[in-house]
Parts: sequence; C-alpha cells; structure tokens
Amino acid sequence: MQAQVNRNAFRVVITGGPCAGKTELWRFMSEAFPQGVPVPEAATDLILAGRSEESLGPENFQRAVYARQLELEEEALKKGRLLICDRGLLDGVAYLPELLSLPGIRPEEAGGRYGMVIQLEVIRDPRAYAAHCSTNPARHEGHARALVLEGRLREIYERHPFYVFLSGSLEEKEAEALRLLRKRLADTRPDLAGTDQA
Repeated sequence: MQAQVNRNAFRVVITGGPCAGKTELWRFMSEAFPQGVPVPEAATDLILAGRSEESLGPENFQRAVYARQLELEEEALKKGRLLICDRGLLDGVAYLPELLSLPGIRPEEAGGRYGMVIQLEVIRDPRAYAAHCSTNPARHEGHARALVLEGRLREIYERHPFYVFLSGSLEEKEAEALRLLRKRLADTRPDLAGTDQA
C-alpha cells in the first residue's frame, strides 16, 4: 500500500549550498502551490533540536539527517501527493561523500524518488553572503565552503533528467522556479497541477 502511495507522489527538491535562498524559495513555492505539502529541511530540524555535526560527529550527523529526511517525507505523504522538499536525501552526500555506502543506508531509497530538482546558486559576493547567513542560526559555513558544497551538489544532481540550476536575485529565482514547476506538473502530472495558475 505504501509503495503505491510513493509511486503516485511527485516530489520536488529545492537544494543548493548554504544560504542560497533555499528556505525562502521553499516557503514561496509552498504558498504558490497550496495543494503541495511542505517538507522542511531535516538538518536544520536536528540542529535546532541540539543535534549538530559538532555534537554527533560528521558521520552520525549525516546518518541522522538522512533518517530524519525519510521520516519527514513519509509524514508528508499522509497529507498529499505533491511534496515540496527543502533539500533531498542525496544532499548529505555533498557533506559526507561516503554516506550512501554506510551500513543501514539504502541508496535505492534515494534514486528516482524526486520528480524535479531545483538548485539555487550561492550568493557570489562574500560580504552579501555573510550578511545573509548571519540571520540563520543553523548555518555556519564560510563562503568558500559554501561554493565547494554547491559544486558537489551540482555533481550529485545534474544527471537528474529534470534538474535546473537557477541564478540571479531571489525574485528571479522564485519566478523561474514557479514557471518551471508549473510546466513540469502540467506536462506530466496534471492531477497535481491545481487550478490556481494566476
């Protein structure tokens, strides 16, 4: 029964390096698609609960993030079939490349579960990046590290058949992400597209 529900679900991932505007876009898209179910970022969820990479160690933290992401998506499936995810299962590989080879991690869970991947470009100016990140208590990566993570995420996801990389201002990213997801749903999942196309 659950496998059938999973096959019928359409999951879109919003990803990118630290402070690329993912959560802002995730909120925007969740409002633009009221028929969607927002799935929050698992890592932030854990960090704000006191379970950080520093306290758990890199391997245990990424395993916890992976497990929490699975839980969040399963909970969301009970509420609807269009999932709007702030990061995806494969994001942890950018932080811990050996993640998918660890005991208890099943790569088949990650492959093919997402219908679209939207990656946002990290803010290019280091000062603007620092100012943006200063408002997020769960983010502590420096600008150089953010760019490295962006590159790794691009390598992980760019082979996905419906992967896009968006740059520009947050408003430009929002407009293009909205257009692309509406088109993707209209073309492949009209049952989930909704009726409010204004």
